[in-house]
Amino acid sequence: MLHEERILKNKFAYFFTIIFVLCWMIYYGCVVFNILFKNYGITEQYKAIQIPIFLLIFATFILLAVTFVNVFKESGKTFIYLNISAALICLLWSVNFFKTYHEGMNAYWSSFLFFIVFLVAGPLLLIRYFKHYPAKDEIENIGKHED
Repeated sequence: MLHEERILKNKFAYFFTIIFVLCWMIYYGCVVFNILFKNYGITEQYKAIQIPIFLLIFATFILLAVTFVNVFKESGKTFIYLNISAALICLLWSVNFFKTYHEGMNAYWSSFLFFIVFLVAGPLLLIRYFKHYPAKDEIENIGKHED
């Protein structure tokens, strides 16, 4: 190889990705810990969809852990796992929002969208922006590679 293979363009992108995934992993790790060891359940309004909610929470935590490992392995599947886990986070928060604020939804709609954009979609787009696209033909690009 003419240059080292990497999945992100610079060290800031790696640091930002690690911090983003680690923060969400800590959050969902606490939720999983509370469900498993402190026997926290779901309130009455979620009893009908309790098993799917638990499966989504556990799947999100597992995907975040797999994403965290793949960032350090510098695997190309990092972005697939990151996108799926971000979609699950958005799905869980959407279910929570629609179940909690079903009567006064218009008053809280902007705060919900701000949360999704600021804490999930914005960082995810920033991480995708820093994705490294290797050259197709390295022989033709000798001397042209710039970091």
